[in-house]
Parts: sequence; structure tokens; C-alpha cells
Amino acid sequence: MEDIKKVYLSPSTQEKNIGVGDYGTEEYRMNRIADILENILTDNGYIVYRNLPDMNVSDIVEDSNLKNPDIHIAIHSNAGKSSGPEIFTNVEGGSSDKLAKNIYQKLLDIYYNKEASRGIKYTNELKEVREVFAPTILIEIAFHDNEEDANWIINNEENIANAIFEGIEEYFR
Repeated sequence: MEDIKKVYLSPSTQEKNIGVGDYGTEEYRMNRIADILENILTDNGYIVYRNLPDMNVSDIVEDSNLKNPDIHIAIHSNAGKSSGPEIFTNVEGGSSDKLAKNIYQKLLDIYYNKEASRGIKYTNELKEVREVFAPTILIEIAFHDNEEDANWIINNEENIANAIFEGIEEYFR
């Protein structure tokens, strides 16, 4: 019998990060994508754990480590008036890097501007990436303060969730 995979989803809790136009807050929009992704994952036999909107980063790290998932995925949108997806992880070449590469490629496949590719960044400066025990990535889907990116996110929530799911599936193969 195949092992049941456990995924921890950590959509942004940043309710003060407001995007342009009809975007709303980063917390609202990333939770919409996480809701869709959670449904896809559970429909496909995964166990899904999730942060709560009132958690801070320390709470999220502690909760994930207590639940001991197979992977941890933080879902955010970026700011800085640039464009394009990027993923942060801690170590090049490990399990987190494999997860990052699989999901990044799937996101890039559906993103409207391939030249805006921001890539995978390796860092230990992000607490959630550094301190969660499971292989962890932090996805910055695109920029919520760039009108084209914000509209792309709004109009592609299901596509984004499906792309992340496909990357997760590829990771576990």
C-alpha cells in the first residue's frame, strides 16, 4: 500500500499587504489559492495541514514541526513593482530544491511573461524556510503591486493551484 503523503500549506497571513485593483489583501488572495489547492490535494488522497490566518511565522513553524508533514509550502505574493514568480528555499541540491524546481517550472509554464522569470533563490534569512523541519519552499507567485501580475493571479487562481499540485505530484514520483 502506498504511503499517504502529508502536506502543510502556509498561505500568507499578511492582511496589511494590499494589491492593486480588485486584488484585495495578500492574505485573502493566497488563502483563496490555498483553498483550491487543499481541495485538489485531499481529492487525490493527501493529508493536508494548514496554518491559521491569526498565526505569526513562529506559530506556523512550530505548528508545521509538530504535525511533521512530508513537505511544507508557503504561498505568498510579492511586492516591489516587479513581475514574475520566484521560489525561496534553503539549500541547493536537496529535497527542498527538488520541490522548488518542480513547482517553479509548472508555475512558469502558465505565467504570461516568460522573460520575467525570477528563478529559485537560496536563503536562510526567511524563518519559515530556515526552521521548518520538512522540505520547505516559499512561493512568491507574482507581484500584487504590479497591475498585470495582480490581474493574472486573480484570473488564474485555479490554474496556479493546479500548477502547484502538479509540481507536488512530480516531486513525490
